[in-house]
Amino acid sequence: MKFLKHIPLILIFFFISKINIGQILSPNAEISVITCAPGNELYSTFGHSAIRINDPVHGIDKVYNYGTFNFETPGFYMKFIRGKLDYMLSVERYRYFVMSYIQEKRAIKEQILNLSFTQKSAIYKALEINAMPENMYYRYDFLKDNCSTRVLKIINNAIQDSLNLPGKLSESKKTYREMLMPYLENKNWERFGINLALGLPVDNTVSIEESAFLPDYLYKIFENSEIKTSEGTEPLVKQENNLYLPKGKKIIKISPYSPSRISWMLLILVLLLTIYEIRYRKYYLLLDKTLFFIFGFIGLNILFLWFGTDHSSVINNRNIIWASPLYFIAAFLLKSENKKYLRIFLFLYSIIIVFGLITDLFITPLFDKAVLPLELILIVRTSLIYIRK
Repeated sequence: MKFLKHIPLILIFFFISKINIGQILSPNAEISVITCAPGNELYSTFGHSAIRINDPVHGIDKVYNYGTFNFETPGFYMKFIRGKLDYMLSVERYRYFVMSYIQEKRAIKEQILNLSFTQKSAIYKALEINAMPENMYYRYDFLKDNCSTRVLKIINNAIQDSLNLPGKLSESKKTYREMLMPYLENKNWERFGINLALGLPVDNTVSIEESAFLPDYLYKIFENSEIKTSEGTEPLVKQENNLYLPKGKKIIKISPYSPSRISWMLLILVLLLTIYEIRYRKYYLLLDKTLFFIFGFIGLNILFLWFGTDHSSVINNRNIIWASPLYFIAAFLLKSENKKYLRIFLFLYSIIIVFGLITDLFITPLFDKAVLPLELILIVRTSLIYIRK
């Protein structure tokens, strides 16, 4: 019976929480886009974007963050790998948000938007609706739908046709891959692994709106955008603030054992062993078994990403030409009763790799220099197997 006494109070809190969604900001409220610099960890390599609502009259100062996910999600790691993990919009106090990035010594910039009271209210309402439990989750996509593209989308949709994006950001149009590479300049192994996994979609030319997938480019877009007003057009950003600038220059340790250096050393080693085999009529079966197993295993992973996940950026991966899953099978068929057919297969496939190599050198530039010696290794070893009696 005591519980019944609390029902009116519970209902009051319930309706207050619902009314908060339709709360109108004061005329002093400001809406800004926060851009955080890249971090040292792989997940933070490309930076971060969020939206800040600051209304001193109503005591509101919070950040809407589309880049969060729940570690307690059932099957979290498998869903993450397969691109089936739902990200969510979280809301936190501004000072807590900023403190977390200061601890990581990541620079924080703010762009206060030049919006009317009606536009501010529309964005705030849209964010509050998005933050409701039934709306807060979305299917993350690295290129098309992430923490940065969501910021542009929510603002653009809320103010409808008032936003004029810039015609261009640079003299030449870039692809997704070209935009990503500067962030991986001193992360050789991460760059090689990412390039190995990404497919042809990342080599498409990016439009202005699509370039918002990177927080730094979203910052540039807003910096060069205009907004329609009753008096014509004005810059979208009315004020830029450096909320935090880390002291000193970030020191990055670069490993001397880069993928390119390792692959060239491996090629030299394979060439020396191959010359020795030809001269002294020997054959190191274990060498080919090991090489084919490694290349085939890489190919199986590429195949899994291509057909076993929902990641839009890993399909049509041309690395499958040299890192073929068929090599995984060939590793177990060497020196068997299928030797004749295996020799023919390896010979034909070496021709395919040669064409792939020509394409990499003269038509579509290699995404990573470490691939060239790997292709040469396969051509050398498959050719040797074919010419051996």
